[in-house]
Parts: sequence; C-alpha cells; structure tokens
Amino acid sequence: MANVVHRWKRGMAWSCSHARYCDREAFEAMLKFKQHWKPQYVACLGDFTDMTAFMVSSRGASSEHEPVEPDIDTGLMHLAEMQPTDVLLGNHEDRIYRIRNDSNSSAIMAYAAHKAVEHIESACKKMKARIHPYDGVFQLVKVEQSDIGLSHGTIFNEMAARDMAEMYCNGTTIRKVIFGHTHKVSIQSARTLSGSTGYNVGCMTKRNALEYAKTRRATLAWTQAFCWFEYCNTLGLSSIHVTSRSPGEQWRLPI
Repeated sequence: MANVVHRWKRGMAWSCSHARYCDREAFEAMLKFKQHWKPQYVACLGDFTDMTAFMVSSRGASSEHEPVEPDIDTGLMHLAEMQPTDVLLGNHEDRIYRIRNDSNSSAIMAYAAHKAVEHIESACKKMKARIHPYDGVFQLVKVEQSDIGLSHGTIFNEMAARDMAEMYCNGTTIRKVIFGHTHKVSIQSARTLSGSTGYNVGCMTKRNALEYAKTRRATLAWTQAFCWFEYCNTLGLSSIHVTSRSPGEQWRLPI
C-alpha cells in the first residue's frame, strides 16, 4: 500500500488596519513577514477602512466631514500590498453597504456609498481576491478543507474569543475560529466536547488614532498583532500562531 503524503500549506490573517489610522511600522513588519513566509492563503478579516463619515453618529457632527477618498484609497493600498486571497468585510465596510441599500438614505449619501462599494469590489476583483460580505453572526469562511474558520467578529466582550469558538465550532468540522473586531489579542478555549479554540488577532491600528474610541478604557487593551498558520486539507488539521507586540515593544518575528 502506497504511503499517503499529507501536504501542509501556509496561511496568514490580519484585521482592523482602519486605513489611514493604521500603524505603518506594524503593517510593514507584517508585510515583511509575509514576504518571507510566502503563504498560499492570505485573509484580511475586515475593517481595512474606517468609513468615519458614514457613521450614523456622524450626522451633523464634525466626523461627518472626515474625508472619504484617503480612507478608501489607503485601505485599498494596504490590500494591494498584502495581496490577500480572501477579503472579509467588517462592520466598518458594512456601513456603506447598509447606506447604499437603505431606502431612507439621502440620494447623496446613497450615491456616495454606492461609489465606495463599487471602488472596493472593483479593486478586490482586480487582485483576484474573494470578497465575503459582512452578514453579522452568519459570516464564517472556512479555510479550504482545514479545521479553521474565519470571521470579522461580532462579539465585543472580555470572553469574545471563547464565545466566538462556542458559536462557530460546536458540532462542525471547524475547530478553530480566527477573528478581529475587538482589537484585543486573546486565545481562549471553548466549553465544548470538541475542544475548540478562538483566536482574536488584535489590530493594526494605532491605539490613540481613533477619535471615537479615546474615552473608552478598553482602548488601552488594544494590541497590534497578526496570525500565521499551517493547515492540512487531507488531515483537516492546523497549527495557529499569533504574533503581537505591546506599545513601545519591538517586533520579534519568526523569520
């Protein structure tokens, strides 16, 4: 009987770079790692733009005047540099989709949102990146035939990694879920028989960059990070690692 060769592939994922609020030093460290790691699968987990001007709370506020063009252009520049195979839209990108589709939106806002959506989808198509809409708790993208599931994330509490694992890994072939959303690095085990695990990969954002988050104590827990992993389709297994740094620390990368 012939020996079965199980091929392991490489992957990467990051979340929440927030376009012009991104920490460029952190992003370049991740980009450098990607160039050495040479992953076959690269996923952006959403919030690569901020869409500040499209926030509901921006109506009539100073943030309504936040420029849209540099926000979208910078976010798409980051995607072009990383060349993801998959782009998951986050709740920030979802703002423009909701405004575009909302019959109560003003004609000007709906048109601006439509052009923003068009710009993002055209760029992803040019990069040949699969784009996955943000549909809240239903957003789950499986990494080929591995045991890894990806999501931008919807839960925002101190046990988000555990709760995400319990939500998506219970009774499925997915045993590990990677997400962002909360900007905090966390690895937590689920309370399930399958022994599932949630991996929160933090963010690529400067901690003091987002004006609307500056009064929240939780912002102090934001951590810059990204994850890299190996996975085997024939075995349905994987090995996941999160590389992070705290404010003021140097990046120590396994390259």
